Amino acid sequence: MKTIHTAVCGLALAVAACTTVSADEREALLGKPVNCEVAEQDIADLQTAMPSRRERAGSVVRTVTPVGAVASVATGSYRDRAAVLTGRTENELSARIEEIEQTCGLDSAEDADA
Repeated sequence: MKTIHTAVCGLALAVAACTTVSADEREALLGKPVNCEVAEQDIADLQTAMPSRRERAGSVVRTVTPVGAVASVATGSYRDRAAVLTGRTENELSARIEEIEQTCGLDSAEDADA
């Protein structure tokens, strides 16, 4: 039984350590003014900032499990983890991409074909 507990804890820590883009970096991307001269790069940065499956899995561990929740609250990352878990972060990033595309007259279908 102790081996299973150790394995689960090890897996939880490994998954939790796999964050790609920090919440502060995402906030900075969302807060940038729309600049059509660098719109394509901004869109690429926003797409890179989308939470990965690995990050969503880590958010589950950090938000739902008692130890993860306490650690997230202690480090101040609970809200960020919950936003990733619920899909709010992905929705905000997608909305920002759409806003840039509309403001700059970019067609997302053309970008996908390129």
